[in-house]
Amino acid sequence: MSRALDSCLARLMRNLTDDAQERRNVFWRTLAMVLTGAAMALYGGELWAGFVTEAGFSMTQIGILGSVSQFAGAFGLLAFMGLADRIQNRIRAYTLCILVTAVFPVIVSALVGMKVGVPVLLVSFAGLAILNQLISAIPIMLDYPVIVRTISPAIRGRLFAILTVACGVLPILTGVLSAVLLKNLAFPTGYVCCFLAAAVMVVLRAATFSAQKELPSLAVPGASRSALPFAAIVDVLKMKEFQWLAGPHVLRGLTASVIGFAVPQGLKLGILPPEYPGYATSVNWAAGILAGIVLGFIADRWGAGPSTLFGDLLYALGMALAIFFRNPLIFLLFYFVLQLGQNVEASAVPFGCTIIVPPELMGAFSSARLMVLIGSGAVGSLLFGYLFDHYSPLAIFGIGAGLKLLNGLWFWYVFRPRR
Repeated sequence: MSRALDSCLARLMRNLTDDAQERRNVFWRTLAMVLTGAAMALYGGELWAGFVTEAGFSMTQIGILGSVSQFAGAFGLLAFMGLADRIQNRIRAYTLCILVTAVFPVIVSALVGMKVGVPVLLVSFAGLAILNQLISAIPIMLDYPVIVRTISPAIRGRLFAILTVACGVLPILTGVLSAVLLKNLAFPTGYVCCFLAAAVMVVLRAATFSAQKELPSLAVPGASRSALPFAAIVDVLKMKEFQWLAGPHVLRGLTASVIGFAVPQGLKLGILPPEYPGYATSVNWAAGILAGIVLGFIADRWGAGPSTLFGDLLYALGMALAIFFRNPLIFLLFYFVLQLGQNVEASAVPFGCTIIVPPELMGAFSSARLMVLIGSGAVGSLLFGYLFDHYSPLAIFGIGAGLKLLNGLWFWYVFRPRR
């Protein structure tokens, strides 16, 4: 089996890398990303937004739930930051944490079946979100340290493009299937089916990710001097790369929180029928596949800065126009443009980080970077949830689009080549 796989990968990746283990790493990480996309599509994003909206949550309550989840994620990254570059068996630790998170969609499904009120659901979901985010903080902070030790720098731009495409393969199908379920099954049965399927995908994802191996040629010991988070954060704050990137990540987190209200606003304003969160999921991930193809052409040629700026231009255009026309098909068209830009940006930014940040500090840096991103997203969820309940959604999306343009220019400036 191993020889047959190696022979097949040698033909498929002959222009990518000559290292057999690196080819296997690309294959297993890509397969894990396919399953990751399916799990995210079935338990998160548009489906989750549609679920809480149909369950009776207000925009403010949705914002509170998102904020609690993101604050917990930021706290988890801070608390475990000192461990990011000290964990020796990174792949095993990543795998075990992912396996644990498979229980959360099952618990949510059980809670929904109890038919409790919105206040009880809000408190319960907030508690589950806190636990989920704390556990997920470990694989999140280990992701880039694993990449820089399993994939060589020369092909990382193309790797991020491959992963972006892979992430959208199954969600296109699952999005359409979920729309059929939502249309034909009474609430909340359709959502419960999707959540339980997501749990299965998470287990399969963990199994495939564990097949990777670090390359001896990329072995770099972590440089963290302490497992305590405060020592690690001091080290990161001294890094010029973190000082360059902190500001644009704050702005990125704030603007990203606006996207989470697009589908709820579409449902609330009557633009979208109840089954359209499923179609929006397919549109989102179809945009992700196209973004990966685009990134494959431009990432290693243009560099991270221009690639990020290009993504943010599309991001801003879609954000400004998604709910401007009160038609579900036109909504999906501009939602596609928005998600195309978002996916290009989401891969171009970490690609740039892996190029400019020293690998021995990648774990602590990634934790701090994502802590800033998630923390600002938590603030944005609270802020924009309140604003959407009290002010014109067109104006708020317009403000978000303007901030996104500024964000793209800021990243372009930070990632520009330095002599």
